[in-house]
Amino acid sequence: MTGEKDWQPIKSAPKDGRDIEIRTFDGFEMLARWERHGFEDEDGKSVGAWVATEEEKHPPCWTDGACWASNADEVQSDQPMMWRPTS
Repeated sequence: MTGEKDWQPIKSAPKDGRDIEIRTFDGFEMLARWERHGFEDEDGKSVGAWVATEEEKHPPCWTDGACWASNADEVQSDQPMMWRPTS
């Protein structure tokens, strides 16, 4: 069982596609994974993104379950700050 002490800075999170639990700046907790492909920034450059793994279980500011600097409505996204393993 994971506990409060298990949270680590998001910069140390695995980016290999495995599901992890994340906590955003505003305290939203959810399952997510880093997806390396399938996203483009405003300049058309291919980029990765944090993506919620459970449908509709993400902050409303995440466009289609993906976290960006700002969403499709130009609203700043609630950025992941911490992570911990799922088990």
